[in-house]
Parts: sequence; C-alpha cells; structure tokens
Amino acid sequence: MSCNVQKFGSATVARVRSSADLKQLLTDPLLKAETVIIKPNWVGTDRNYGFTESDDLRMLLEVLDGRIVVTEAYNLGRKPPRSRVKFNADGKEVSWDWLFKGKGWRWLEKRPSWDWFREGEHWDRIREYDRWFLDEYGFTDLFNEHGVEYVSITEELWQGRSADPKEVKKVVEERFTPVFDERLYSLLPKKLYELRGATFVSFAKMKRPYEGVVSFTVKNFFGLLPDPLRAYWHQWFDESLIGIIKVYASLFDIYGICEGLRSIPWCIEKKKVLKDLGILAFGRNPALVDAVLCSLIGIDVEEVSWLSYLKPTGPLEDVFGSYERRHLVEAKAARVDWFPP
Repeated sequence: MSCNVQKFGSATVARVRSSADLKQLLTDPLLKAETVIIKPNWVGTDRNYGFTESDDLRMLLEVLDGRIVVTEAYNLGRKPPRSRVKFNADGKEVSWDWLFKGKGWRWLEKRPSWDWFREGEHWDRIREYDRWFLDEYGFTDLFNEHGVEYVSITEELWQGRSADPKEVKKVVEERFTPVFDERLYSLLPKKLYELRGATFVSFAKMKRPYEGVVSFTVKNFFGLLPDPLRAYWHQWFDESLIGIIKVYASLFDIYGICEGLRSIPWCIEKKKVLKDLGILAFGRNPALVDAVLCSLIGIDVEEVSWLSYLKPTGPLEDVFGSYERRHLVEAKAARVDWFPP
C-alpha cells in the first residue's frame, strides 16, 4: 500500500496521518468559506458499527479557519449502556430498544409524527443522552476549544424553529425537480437556513458494516432527517435521501469527506475493524467520492440496488453533476494500493 494521494476525476483519495497532512490536501476554496457547516455521522456509540469520533473531527477543525457549525439529529442509538426507558405501545409496555427490532420498527413505520415521543419523559431523556454523548466522547471539550456551535436538528424543529417551508420549496424548485414528499421542505432548522450560502460538509465515517453494504458521504445526508429513528422514511429510502439532499444542496455549497483515519468497521457479525489505514476520500461531488470508494473496496454500484443513486446517470446527477465511468474502473484497478485483500 504505497500510494499517498490519487485522483479519480474530481475525487481524491489520500493517506493522512496528521492535521498537517490534511491541511496540505484540503485546499479547496469551499473549505475557506466564512462559515462551514459540518454533518458528522453520530448514528450510535457502537465502535464496531462506527461513528465520527472527536479525534477525527479535531483533525478537520484544525484545518478550518472560519465559523464552524456542527449539526446532527437526535438518535436513539446514542445513549449510555444499560439505559432503559419504558413506554406503552398499543397496550404493551416496551423499551426504546424494542423500536430497533422487527415489530417495533414496523410500529414506527406507521407513525410519521413523533408527537407521542415528545410527551412524558422521552424528550427530556433524549436531551440528557445527547449531552452525555457529547461529554463522554470528548465533543463538548472539543467544541469549547474551537468555538464550535452545535445545532441539534431535532431539537430546533421540535421547538418550532423551522425555516418557512414555502421559502424552502421555492428555493429548491428553482434548481431541482420537486421532492417526493413536501414534508421534507419543513425539515430545515431556521438556524441553518439563515446560514444559506455557507459550505456544507458531509463528514462521513467510512464503514462496511455488512457484506455488500456501505455508508459513505451520500448516505450521511439521511441523518439530516429529524426523527430519532427513521423507520418511516426508510420505506422510501432513496426518495427521502435524494429529497433531503436537494433541500440542502439548493441552499449550501456541498462538499463530501469520508474518513477511515483510525478505524474502518468492516463486519459487525465478526467485529472486524480495519485499523490505522489513514484513508480519506473527498471532493465536491459526493456521489463520485462514494462510487470511487465502492470500487476501491470491491463493490459494483451497478449490482447493489440501493446504491443505484450513485450511478453516473442516476437521480443524483442533477444535484452533484455527472462523472465518468472510467474513474470507477481506475479505482477498481487501484484497490490493492489502498485496502488489504
């Protein structure tokens, strides 16, 4: 594995060991903007599954000079070990953990509204868990050190502080075809809308949790939906994902960074984690960044149905622009330089 930097069209893959390395690489003027919004991947606290950790986010913050805003939605997976919150679902007492499983997930699929959750102790408890997560994993200290503003998407929307959906709809449809569900126009916090024109970085965790499944910069946008579990939106995953991307891409300059700096979760069942590869992929076209990464790890975007939006002629072309198939062929040939067999 001798390569340090390799270009595949507008996407770059590099091996990074320090903030100094990162500073030499991330020279795009978009990252020099007055305001940069960063969306990490805080899906939970299981390191076998992977989430953006404070040491990796620190490296990025040390490169940026402007105002930094970090934004993420609440997630029920982001809670202390052995925490138990009970509630009644259709006459049966269950816990939050039940919602992750078959019957609980199907129960959520029928509930686009989270009004039931905002009642009782749930809302206060998830706020408490969010503070615990930020403290426990070093983000509170990191944000204080770098003057970072944290915006919880869920909290802002549940408090009624959303952008005017009519204004959002107008801006989106001036650039793109309409989203599949107009409720998506109401899911942008006013705090973020007021920063329109800023650079928006999808700072994703590189991971392959299951065989044939990956999570890179494009999928990271799904976490902008405010639901603490997104079972309802998962029923129309591609359409929901593309819709929320259109909302943000119409207001911000989008940039994708996918990091596998210290660890890359490779298989949950086997608890396999690739360590210290120091890999970073980035560029203005997140679809190309992700498609290149798929080729580097041996996944053909043409063969995995839920990755279809990454195809050169897929539905994200209008958002991020097209790319050439040859870059994926080049990435496939370079696989041995970046990932172990």
